[in-house]
Amino acid sequence: MKLYPAPILAAFGLTLCLAQPALGQIAKTVVGSVEATIGDMAYAGETLDVPSEGTSTAEIRSFGPVTSISIQAHDPEADSLMRNVLTIEVSLMEGNASGFEPSVAWWPEGMSPPFYLSEDSGRAPEIVFDALSLEDEAAAAQGSFSAVVCRRESMLTEADTSDCRQVEGTFDTALRKAD
Repeated sequence: MKLYPAPILAAFGLTLCLAQPALGQIAKTVVGSVEATIGDMAYAGETLDVPSEGTSTAEIRSFGPVTSISIQAHDPEADSLMRNVLTIEVSLMEGNASGFEPSVAWWPEGMSPPFYLSEDSGRAPEIVFDALSLEDEAAAAQGSFSAVVCRRESMLTEADTSDCRQVEGTFDTALRKAD
């Protein structure tokens, strides 16, 4: 059985939480953006704060000396909030700028396959922070990323390395401290 990194599972879980049918009726505030190219396709997504739920699609979590940053962008032009979602995940170790290997994922059909993950693509994703604040009220991240994402038919199948896409872009978003 293959184990998947915590960031991918966190993104998967957050996607499930946001998939509630009532979310379309819940007040959401745009708190940031992700601009990218996925293969030869232009991508423009928004990060969203959901005040009534106390959540955001751009969050930070601290676990002792580890800080995890999750940025999940939603395409405002998609048929559904859960389609064409792009996620960027990174965990940083206190005192260690390199942290853990980041991950990038693209969910063109939401929770329905196929989806594209950077794990097992043969190239580690690169995330560069031009600005990063982890202060409670002023938490924000701005920077760029580059990754290769490869197709999967399920979380339990191997990556299809014959169907990969180069993903490059920028992000600029407020971050909410997760409970």
